[in-house]
Amino acid sequence: MATITISRLLGSEGAAIAEKVSQKLSYPLVTKQTLEKILEQYGLDHLDSFYKAPPRLWSRLDHETRHLVSMLNTVMLGIAKHGDTVILGRGGFAALKNLAGALHVRVQAPLQTRLRKIVEREGSDDMRLMEKLVKDNDRARAMFVNGFYDADFHRAEQFNLVIDTGLIPVDMAVEWIVAASRISDASPAAGTYLTKDIDEDPVLQETIDKVLAAE
Repeated sequence: MATITISRLLGSEGAAIAEKVSQKLSYPLVTKQTLEKILEQYGLDHLDSFYKAPPRLWSRLDHETRHLVSMLNTVMLGIAKHGDTVILGRGGFAALKNLAGALHVRVQAPLQTRLRKIVEREGSDDMRLMEKLVKDNDRARAMFVNGFYDADFHRAEQFNLVIDTGLIPVDMAVEWIVAASRISDASPAAGTYLTKDIDEDPVLQETIDKVLAAE
């Protein structure tokens, strides 16, 4: 059962690609909102604020936030146990880096290409403000992955497939990912564990199944 993680830079159209891949394969798309719905069932509702926190605060995690970190990992594994999912962002590639058969994709594009997309989306012609928005977002993504998983968001070797949408059209990127997922599912890449090896928490798994069924 395939698990696809898609990491992306703001303005690279990674979210649109993830949505099209999920539709093409009829897999649920796991987004930040999906994870929040699951975590809220356990009284954890500050994932977004933690995502935006500077890394110096992560060295002083309180008990509640440590529980959030642990629970996010557990939820990611539960989603992989569910199988046949597309996970967008939130360090999915790092959380599931040792899962045999998972396909880890990174979507990126040159800064100027991304800026054009963001300017178009935001309807703003303030290029300095838009550039700050993009760079701040890049920094937040990198800090989140480093803070949660002690991983470097920008290391290409962590991914099975890196796509530059400054060159590759969205629909072609979707076809590449779909094809790669079928190859990966048929011939799982090296990993330290399989989906069947993931310990199952029946209550959590039921919550995950219900949330994903509604996506």
